Amino acid sequence: MSSPAASIIIPVLDQVDAWLAQCARSAVLQTADCEVIVVHSPRTSASNLNTLTDLSRVHASLVVVQEPPGGGFARAINFGILLARSDRIGLVLSDDWLEPRAVELCLAHAADIVSTDHTEYLDDGVTKSPVVSRGRRADEFERLATLEEKARYLKHFFLFRKAKLIEVGGLDESLGDLAGIDDFDLIWTLLEHGASVAVVEESLYNYRDHHRERLTLRDADQAIRTMGRILDKHGLADGEKQRVLALHAPWYGRPVHIAHAEMKGQRPEDA
Repeated sequence: MSSPAASIIIPVLDQVDAWLAQCARSAVLQTADCEVIVVHSPRTSASNLNTLTDLSRVHASLVVVQEPPGGGFARAINFGILLARSDRIGLVLSDDWLEPRAVELCLAHAADIVSTDHTEYLDDGVTKSPVVSRGRRADEFERLATLEEKARYLKHFFLFRKAKLIEVGGLDESLGDLAGIDDFDLIWTLLEHGASVAVVEESLYNYRDHHRERLTLRDADQAIRTMGRILDKHGLADGEKQRVLALHAPWYGRPVHIAHAEMKGQRPEDA
């Protein structure tokens, strides 16, 4: 059996069925040849599993597996990485979705990390968030002075080279299951290991900003502690650590558009 051009991993805990279906369809209907590996939790609802089973009957490229015992968000993704048959791996969260050409456009670049811009929507998946991305540009990325700044700059969608993910041990499971594990820390670690980077200056990933279960919506204090551990891991001095923590802290514990409104001194509905 020939290898697909890319493997897309979707970790699932428990999701709104319609959101999960939209996410999975956006992956299996990519214009590039992709296998889609959905790694679900033992706690995933029967309704979610039925949704995935129905989709897998229609789309042979969709594979549904259960994460290993004692797993979690990071371990689920790492399990998917090990199962992937392609050397190019993308990650999509189960409440988000991809533009149809996302993988195709990323595959045009041979870098270890290919990063794109994203668009934020409210929970209906139709209304764009008042938080508008300012865009990601390759020349801006190259001018950044530190690996921390570079890791913070890059956003989903990511297409990784599997060999580089294996080299660094995948996601750091010791950090737990909070925001920053699948992007900021992973990107920083890859950069420390000399990963090459390409920036696709198009919005190819769609982020759903909502009030339900999401890593960024978990306990804000715990998220800040986890971020502190990430910064300690990468050796930031205390003064710089506090500065970077202050940049991340306002976004924890509530949807992005609400945090954005609060930072601007607005009511969320006025943002």
